[in-house]
Amino acid sequence: MSIVSAVKNNYGKYIAKGVGALGLGLVLRDAHNIGKLQADVTSQTIDGDVSMDLFENSQRLDSPSLLKSEVKDKIFKWQLGSNFLSFFNSAAGYFSGLFSMMAESVVPLGLSAVALLAKGKKLACGSAIGLAAYAGFSLIKDGLGIGSPKYLRK
Repeated sequence: MSIVSAVKNNYGKYIAKGVGALGLGLVLRDAHNIGKLQADVTSQTIDGDVSMDLFENSQRLDSPSLLKSEVKDKIFKWQLGSNFLSFFNSAAGYFSGLFSMMAESVVPLGLSAVALLAKGKKLACGSAIGLAAYAGFSLIKDGLGIGSPKYLRK
């Protein structure tokens, strides 16, 4: 059996796999972008809180001492210049945003994965059709606004 005849006999399967790959790519692209945004928000929020605590600590002394004051100022400036905690806060924010978006998009994610990974032609095609129907419904509801509540009119 040649490659051409194999493709001709299974074109539905290959179209389903292509639809699954496209759907999976789009869901992961959205999740990645939300992860990047959440990384910035988380990092900046925690960095702001930590900076406030560090500043407050640098302004207090148990007893008046010029040496303690200079040491506290140097520690404060060193801690503000360090990106060590910011890196981990960004990573935590990224994965939080990534997984929350993937959980929010669980239906297209599941349909895409099944269409892409299914061994049987019927299951792959059924998942691809379900994914296309879901995309069409999403386009009508969210893209065109049909069936969405109109909050500005209330």
